Formats: sequence, C-alpha cells, structure tokens
Amino acid sequence: MPRVIVKTVFKDIRFQCQRCGSCCHHKRPLDFDDLVPMEQIKEFWQKSNLIYLTEKDVTAIAKETGKKAAEIVDTLFDYDGCYVKIRDNGCQLILDLPVMKSKEDTTCIFYKDRCSIYSVRPIACRLFPFRVEEETLTNGDILLNIDCNLTCPGIGKGKKVDKRKLEKLVVDQFLQRTEDINPHVQRLNASGAISKKARIFRTLPGR
Repeated sequence: MPRVIVKTVFKDIRFQCQRCGSCCHHKRPLDFDDLVPMEQIKEFWQKSNLIYLTEKDVTAIAKETGKKAAEIVDTLFDYDGCYVKIRDNGCQLILDLPVMKSKEDTTCIFYKDRCSIYSVRPIACRLFPFRVEEETLTNGDILLNIDCNLTCPGIGKGKKVDKRKLEKLVVDQFLQRTEDINPHVQRLNASGAISKKARIFRTLPGR
C-alpha cells in the first residue's frame, strides 16, 4: 500500500483571515481543454484557483443553505454524485471532481461583501492561502506538498500558523476525496469497464 506523506514547504509565518474575499474569485484558465491529462495537472494547479469540494462539503453547504447539490457545484458532466466517469471504451478514466459554482464575475455564488457560508465553508477555503500540490513518487507513495500564497492580505497577521493542524486538514481533505472516488473506481474496475491502458484525466468544469 502506498504511503501518504504530508510536507510543509514554507517557513514559519503568521496568518489571520481578513474576510476580504480576495480568495473568492475562481480562476478557470482558458489554455486547457475540458479534460486535463495528469501530466498537465501541476501546470493546471499553478494557473487556477478552483475550490474543489468533497461530498461532505457539498452535504454541509446544502443543509445550511437549503440548496440542492446541483445548485452549488460545477462539474463537466451532469452532476449525479459520482465523480468518476469512463469514456473511449474504458481508455479514459475521468475524475470529474465538483468545484464551487461561481457567478459571471468569477466570484463564488456565496460571496457578497463577505462569505455567507463561512461556518460551513469547504476545506479548500479553510486551507487558503495554503495550497497543496500532489506528487506521486517513483515508489508509488503520494507526497502532498503544502505551500502558501504570499499575496494574501492575511499573511503576516495574527498568530503563527500551526503546521500540525494544517497538515491534519490536508490529510482530512485527501482522505475524504479518496472516499469519494475509490468506491466508484473499484466498482468500475470490477465490472471490467476500465481498460488496462486507461489514461487518467481531471476535468475543467464551469467555463
């Protein structure tokens, strides 16, 4: 079984959220196709700031706002709660992970002057201005590198960041996403729907 290794790659810093909304604009880079192959994921993450949601995020927000899940998320395919799609006779395994829906001006649908769902905001929002880059090592282990966006107005303010709490939040997000994906992959694999030559893609929804 591969290990999951979490590593903070920034020095000790202080941070306190200013509720300014600078992180509530969802950038969708136009220089990528709807399907992003895994070899382009690192570049994609560097050029975008989409808020990816776990199933727990979606459930909590829906309960708080009274909205249906499909009103909250953007996905490339019609939202049905299954984040794994198969195309091209099983040669394309597509991870259609839901991202937070945004308005035409790119702001989150729950932002107006300030966040209206702050108490149930997604893990991805709780992590900001820290971002996670996922890397698969040659031995199969997964490395989650935590870096930070130094342009955030909250950097340098408040208390020193507790790296252990931050790492736990990153692990929780990774485990929740794994729980959202793995059962579907296992089911499709057991049915023979996934080709042994399948390539893995992420989607770029909501453009």
